[in-house]
Amino acid sequence: MGDFKLKQRKINKSLVAREAREYVKSNPKLKGVMGLYREVFSVQRRFSQRIPDRLPHLTEAQALRLVEEGGTLIDAGKLDVDVALVGELMGQLAEVLVKKSESPVDSLHDFIANELDEEGLSELIGAFLERDDEEFLRRAEGYSQDPALLYMLLHMSLAPFFWKAAGAAVRKADLDQVPRGRCPVCGDLPIMGFLRSEDGLRVLECSLCGSRWGVPRIMCPFCMNVDQGKLKYIFAEGDEGRRAYLCEKCGRYIKVSSAPGEKDEEFVVPLEDLATAHLDLAAQEKGYERGCRTVFS
Repeated sequence: MGDFKLKQRKINKSLVAREAREYVKSNPKLKGVMGLYREVFSVQRRFSQRIPDRLPHLTEAQALRLVEEGGTLIDAGKLDVDVALVGELMGQLAEVLVKKSESPVDSLHDFIANELDEEGLSELIGAFLERDDEEFLRRAEGYSQDPALLYMLLHMSLAPFFWKAAGAAVRKADLDQVPRGRCPVCGDLPIMGFLRSEDGLRVLECSLCGSRWGVPRIMCPFCMNVDQGKLKYIFAEGDEGRRAYLCEKCGRYIKVSSAPGEKDEEFVVPLEDLATAHLDLAAQEKGYERGCRTVFS
């Protein structure tokens, strides 16, 4: 498996639009959620152009040592974030959610415009970046919005900052074989995985920075369980190439699909995640929990 260099994702608006149309063509019921992701990504992409490019701050030797020692290439707690820009992006994304969502989120406009001030947003960002879930929940519960919705909105708004930082960092690192569940670039959890087309290597994609890394085929990315007796998988009849791998040890699951073609870098994993929601439902009906908390990356 070491003969192939791991390809990081290379996605843009036109690719996302094209792939979303293909998913809808094969399953018209996906039209709504694919349209939602297209608009979310379009807003994120537009705002990402206003974020300064991050120059690589690590040498290849330093990056290699960090990964080998279990560290991350980005220190999320020290990420340079423009709070005002995050607030503006949250407002734009809220408009998309209000327009596209079937859930009652109409109050998002008023919340961002009138309730969430810059100081409060800065505190939420700080808790998010430090991955202090208790502190985030404590502060989020002081607002009128559902903390889970607020977390998702902030996650989507911070993602472009991580994209920029990760883009510089991954060029310095070999992530082909990194036997761990958390992203070696930013430390977040994977949204799902796929099997590399050249050799079947299991590749995970980060739910936050979008970086990819190769892992062992037999391993739960959430608890590192490698006991085959406690790992199983499910799939829909006639679609064995898409599976949800269930871990009996920690009670979580991750979905893994076979990459559709030779250009793995153009495989839009967030779209595949949405297209395999039936596997989420099947796994959750069996009592398993999704590993990461968000569906957009």
